[in-house]
Amino acid sequence: MFLWVWVVGWSAFVLPLSIASLQGWAPKRVRSRTTSWGIRVRGVALLVMWLGGLIVPLGRWGGLVGGDAMFLLPVAEAGLLLFAAGLIAGSQLGDRFRRGAASAQARDQGIGEEP
Repeated sequence: MFLWVWVVGWSAFVLPLSIASLQGWAPKRVRSRTTSWGIRVRGVALLVMWLGGLIVPLGRWGGLVGGDAMFLLPVAEAGLLLFAAGLIAGSQLGDRFRRGAASAQARDQGIGEEP
């Protein structure tokens, strides 16, 4: 019973967010700080998280209940979740570097200086 609740709850929470992010939707606060490609990368990361959250329940339903499987399924799940975290961190760093380069370019051109 818990596996069904987990799969339905996880899918109902993460899947709509990932699809919306892939289409470029984000809250206004996030859109003001993030580029459109960064939002889409986070959508891919959410899809990877969704898949990672389904690894163990799908493995148990598939009959993988041996000792080796119960070791490898959580390892695969953790690997996917870490990969998703890396995607999110990479998009965050890309946005930070972009903002830093834009502010440095504006400083070099003298934009924003009082005469």
